[in-house]
Amino acid sequence: MYTPQVPPMDTMPYSQKIIETINEAPKGLGTELGRWAVRRDVSMQRISLIVGASRQTIYNWFTGVTEVAPSFKEKVEKVIAVLSKTSQTEDAWRTLCTTFNLKL
Repeated sequence: MYTPQVPPMDTMPYSQKIIETINEAPKGLGTELGRWAVRRDVSMQRISLIVGASRQTIYNWFTGVTEVAPSFKEKVEKVIAVLSKTSQTEDAWRTLCTTFNLKL
């Protein structure tokens, strides 16, 4: 059975340019995910691991280039729910790992 490798706590914050791009993107599920990920400092790599989409796909969702595909909608909504209910990066990540059955 495959167990995903959980990346270590991120040390590189989102750049100001990506934050501005996300904030200026049209509202949608993917950009909402991006805004919450930035607020909680959860990397695209981690979001990618959780929802099972590539980092490029996550970037495209965050910036409004593409919409979240229906096959990912439920997971993305769960991620947003967790991020919106936690206030710290570590708490958010721990809760996401528990919610999506990832080992810390």
